[in-house]
Amino acid sequence: MTSPSIELSWRLRITLGMATFCFLAAPWANSQTTVQDLRKAARNPFANVINVPIEEDIYFGGVPFSRSANSLQVQPVFPFRISEDWLLVPRIVAPVMVYLPDVTSKSGGSVGLGDTTPTFFFSPANAKKVVWGMGPSLLIPTATSTELGSGKWAIGPSIVVLTQPRWGFLGVLVQNIWSFAGDPNRAAVKQMLFQYQFSYDLPRGWYLTTSPTISADWTQARENRWVVPFGVGAGRTFKIGKQGIDANLSLYRNAILPVNQAFPRWQLSLQVSFILPIPKSK
Repeated sequence: MTSPSIELSWRLRITLGMATFCFLAAPWANSQTTVQDLRKAARNPFANVINVPIEEDIYFGGVPFSRSANSLQVQPVFPFRISEDWLLVPRIVAPVMVYLPDVTSKSGGSVGLGDTTPTFFFSPANAKKVVWGMGPSLLIPTATSTELGSGKWAIGPSIVVLTQPRWGFLGVLVQNIWSFAGDPNRAAVKQMLFQYQFSYDLPRGWYLTTSPTISADWTQARENRWVVPFGVGAGRTFKIGKQGIDANLSLYRNAILPVNQAFPRWQLSLQVSFILPIPKSK
């Protein structure tokens, strides 16, 4: 079995390789005016495209023995028109490789799959300046070890609201889930996620962005409930051949953390999104 440290090393190499490829390839990409459309589509989950983000998050700092954790997630979004007036937009967050170190020692940890969270948004098909969607989110206990997941099934509402002015993008996502089944020996899940996203467009497909996720664990006392990060990043939307790609890199610091818990203070997030056309029906 591959040790967590070797697994982490290879994942870091893959992550850095993806970032290098995307950012160095961009200057030779075809920079037609359609890049602006791709940039808007990459941020809008209700756009008429299939968006497949791949995100690598590295958590570090403030943990004994300077241990770091990693999460590699695939987050596909694909809209369906269910009537002339409505869209159904599934969004799946699937942690395909998670590494969680043993913070009580200098080595060891858990590697495997995390819990999967699909959300099904219903959204008006002909929205103009302000786009919104709402629907249920489901937590599925797909984690391969008790350290990497909750062991619970959970469900709750999600809502997203966004607008795309000429200068960039503004959006808010709110989700709250409660457990209803699963391992009776595991703790109940009562969790809120609040994500706001701001992007400011720059020339040649570049942009500045921030998209932190604030979380609240309602099962904890107030001093251990909140994780509130702040930070900023930069990205670029471009084409390689006919393939639309959006890539960004952000750094966040957790300004509010659970008290007296081994919790990382920093998060480095790399996201590469592949923007695909919706196949035309014959």
